[in-house]
Amino acid sequence: MTANKKRILFVDDELGVLQGLERMLFEMADEWDMDFVDGAEKALAELSSRPFDVTISDMRMPGMDGATLLSHVHDEHPNVVRIILTGHSELEATLRAMPVAHSFLTKPCKPSTLEEV
Repeated sequence: MTANKKRILFVDDELGVLQGLERMLFEMADEWDMDFVDGAEKALAELSSRPFDVTISDMRMPGMDGATLLSHVHDEHPNVVRIILTGHSELEATLRAMPVAHSFLTKPCKPSTLEEV
């Protein structure tokens, strides 16, 4: 990893979605150091083990949802940029995530959109 690479943590409970993101973002590997984890608890463990610049999380996950995860990230790692990437837009969950997410993106999301954000 070079010093100017952004460290990005992708979180989703569906392995197929994570594998798709990894394939889709392969060309960004020169600019981004990316980790992909299946679940919020694993994400919190990764965030505690090394620094990240950005956390991108799905909203709907079993156990801890994306809004709750980003709330923990907000409290424990306030300098990490927090993004929701979801295919669902439930009002209650969106309202809970608004104070702790910097941005909301919808699936599917183009690599250029992620890069821009």
